[in-house]
Amino acid sequence: MGKPFGSIEKAFDILFLFNSECSEFSASEISDKLGMPLSSTYRYLEILIKKNILTKRVDTKKFTLGPSIVKLGMLAGEKRSLAGIAHPIMAKLAAKTNETVILTMVHGLEAICVDTIESNQLVRLSMKPGGTIPLHAGSTSKVLLAYLSDSTVNEVIEVVGLEKINKNTITDPAALKRELQLIRNNGYAQSESEVDFGAASIAAPIFDYTNEIIAGLTIAGPSDRMKTYSPNELASLVCDSARRVSIALGSSQHNRGEVGAYEAPGIVF
Repeated sequence: MGKPFGSIEKAFDILFLFNSECSEFSASEISDKLGMPLSSTYRYLEILIKKNILTKRVDTKKFTLGPSIVKLGMLAGEKRSLAGIAHPIMAKLAAKTNETVILTMVHGLEAICVDTIESNQLVRLSMKPGGTIPLHAGSTSKVLLAYLSDSTVNEVIEVVGLEKINKNTITDPAALKRELQLIRNNGYAQSESEVDFGAASIAAPIFDYTNEIIAGLTIAGPSDRMKTYSPNELASLVCDSARRVSIALGSSQHNRGEVGAYEAPGIVF
């Protein structure tokens, strides 16, 4: 068991040599810096090149970071910039509603929590950054799925499946597609007891500078407390906040729908 993990560690050691001051190395330089035999160094470099994590320059024969690692860095930077822009807007939304506010993104065929500001009330909904939810369950996820391609929606239905997580989880493919169209028409999503029993939420889409969906912004809390607001009041608040984030990200899309009547199974507040 030790050997594979040792190999992974060595590969990371090679990657961590690269920085803004030293952006390229020869195989012998890597070998000397890490105290590895040159033959072993070449084996690691061969694998890293094959995966496009490193690239070998034709002119100097030295190794630099490749397109795969650059792409990962851009994705990480995108998440950081999104959270950095969204967080103060989320804080204002949380202060207005005194409920939990959640920022999510698509991660594979799931929704992943990027940032959360929890309610300071004793009974509250909680979702930690890094936590994931199926894309078909809850407004937090459905608001993302609604703006993805038809092929992705079909992949979620056919590959992942529509598991019944709670009493109001949508498990029928036709019903889910009708719900997604309704979300696009209205510009926001609602749910009640789709993921957590007794929890309700309302979410709006966030678009990036290419006017594509990048994230979702959600207000979530116990159903009883959420009922103290009208759906339109919460929808207006979350849509306005999501619109502000979208504009800050360079989007001209903002929100495709109008805040209005929203009728869907399981919506009780």
